[in-house]
Amino acid sequence: MLSRPQIQPYAQFLMGGSVTMITATVGIVAPARLSAAYLGGVGVILAACVAMALVWHHKPTRGTVWVSVVPLVSILACAPVRGAAIDLLPVTGMLVIFPIAWLAFAFPPPVAAAGVVIAGLLPLASSRTVPATPGDWMSLITVPALLGMFAVGSRFVAADLQRNRSLAQRAHHRLAAALESSHRADAALRELLDTSPEAIVVLGDDGTVLLANAPALALSQRAGISISLRQDRRARVFGEDRTTPVSVGPELYDDILAGRLAEPRRVWVGEPDEQTALRFVARPIVLDGEPIGVMAVAQDITELVEAIDVRDRFLDTVGHELRTPLTVILGNAELALAGAMPEHRDRWETIQRAAERLEHTVELMLATGRAHVAPRSGRSDVRRVVDAVVAGLDDARDDVEVDVVGDPGAAMIGAGDLAAIIAELLRNARQVSPHGATVRIDIDAVADTVRVTVSDEGPGMTSAERRQAFDRFYRTVFARRSAHQGLGLGLSLARSLAGAHGGEVVLEPGTPRGTTARVTLRRAPTDGAEATRLDDVTGVA
Repeated sequence: MLSRPQIQPYAQFLMGGSVTMITATVGIVAPARLSAAYLGGVGVILAACVAMALVWHHKPTRGTVWVSVVPLVSILACAPVRGAAIDLLPVTGMLVIFPIAWLAFAFPPPVAAAGVVIAGLLPLASSRTVPATPGDWMSLITVPALLGMFAVGSRFVAADLQRNRSLAQRAHHRLAAALESSHRADAALRELLDTSPEAIVVLGDDGTVLLANAPALALSQRAGISISLRQDRRARVFGEDRTTPVSVGPELYDDILAGRLAEPRRVWVGEPDEQTALRFVARPIVLDGEPIGVMAVAQDITELVEAIDVRDRFLDTVGHELRTPLTVILGNAELALAGAMPEHRDRWETIQRAAERLEHTVELMLATGRAHVAPRSGRSDVRRVVDAVVAGLDDARDDVEVDVVGDPGAAMIGAGDLAAIIAELLRNARQVSPHGATVRIDIDAVADTVRVTVSDEGPGMTSAERRQAFDRFYRTVFARRSAHQGLGLGLSLARSLAGAHGGEVVLEPGTPRGTTARVTLRRAPTDGAEATRLDDVTGVA
């Protein structure tokens, strides 16, 4: 309504309506006053209304100052109307308010001033006499003065409204731009979420679904579950064992808010014969310290889980298939070696060592092929176990020295498991060490833990290699290029054994070169428990 005020017809229409009401009143009360001049003035005012209706219909956009002729002419047309009806209806003198307000609001100040001057002269034109007394002059001056103040006030109001309108327009443009940017960002985010392979769901603080990307919808349809926290008896969600039901309801929302699902976990969804494995994580969405919803991310890992299961079964099958012939080979090799001629003894020893290495590899395959490592509990004198492993080393790398330092006491782990861990770390360290190098084994105690650190002087490992070293069947580039024996199973087994006893195995860059492998285990209380039996570790390496 504030746009293009110069061509808006509302003030003229109001003036036309007012003069029509005055004319009707005069026609009823004193029809003799409706002279030709009176009717001519009314006609001009009404004609101006028609003219403004046409202008408003066509809506010219530039050069509209000429429209000021309409209110100026309307002020002049008020003269005969005022002269004929002012004593009967004093309100007739207020007709000029409409064009004066219009001029002050929409047109330049000189045009509004001209309108005020013309309106001030109307009483003089009506009486056709020159004021003779100061009072007469004051009466004549008062009208234009009041109209001028009214025009100035209207001008200030118009300027304030125009300023507020400009501010509102700028704010509107900023909001429109922000809204457009938000729409674009929303479209880009939606496309990004739909492109992601992970199923992503966002729920409000009342549990309603605010967002579910295309993979989430597809997964929901494939698994036959609904995307909702409302309890549904038909929902088939199970734990890692594929049989224990997982409740899906308001309590799940509370678990998410409490952070109990912040770490990835595996669940199975769907009917028992068509289950889908999901890697699932859910976290609260917090704004200014208050939760406003939750986000859940799930990844279909069915193929990966099945591939790992196939691999584990393969390892177990191959291991058992190889174990029987290996036992026969080792037995016959020992018998042949006992009665072999001196000139044939080296050949039988070579066969025996090769069979023993293959037997060690088979044992690793069987151990790493199990879903869970069965720990052999007990306590071990760490130094005695380490010394026994070092003493049982083969002569394949007799050019590499092994230096053992420290004697912290006992650790809470079976001697056989500890020996298996140390043997694997020591074998790797000797394998990558250059000729004449020294592998250092440091044994120390920190608080309630025992640490065994194996440091080599080899080429070292990159951060990516250290991160992948515990993956089954992973071998570094150096190991592959150097044609070192092994399947990449030893470190995986070592970490599994240490973890089964509440410990850990980590790899760190050596100083100044090489790699440092550190085993951390729980320290055994010094209560005089039985010592490690040497036959527990004999021949492990």
